[in-house]
Amino acid sequence: MRDGRVFNWRVGVMIVILLGFILYPFRDFFTVYENLQGKMRINEQLNLYITRVEASSLSKDTFHFYLYDARKSPEAFMSHIKDIKPVMVTNDDKATATVKDGEIYLHVRGNVYSFNTVGYDVRIHLDRSPY
Repeated sequence: MRDGRVFNWRVGVMIVILLGFILYPFRDFFTVYENLQGKMRINEQLNLYITRVEASSLSKDTFHFYLYDARKSPEAFMSHIKDIKPVMVTNDDKATATVKDGEIYLHVRGNVYSFNTVGYDVRIHLDRSPY
């Protein structure tokens, strides 16, 4: 016969299962999905990549615009995306980018969260208007 209380393993398994069910809906708070939406050729050296970032189920998707080496593949771009600073971050899903004479024209209706000139020898024109 046992003298003292012993941990009941069945109760421990039930607590772990219960915590799993409680925490499962919050799994998207900690994961970020970045999908390639488009690619535009700027010149012989640069491509403009547009990605859609799904941060969580409670926030709107954001769109990141990147300049990257034209000699490398989109797979190489996606593997190095954490090391590259985006040119622009916006929440406008209808943002457009056009290229004329080696210059980039960005048209956004909505919020622009960041806009950076990244040091390449290319002019970037931003046209932002409210909704």
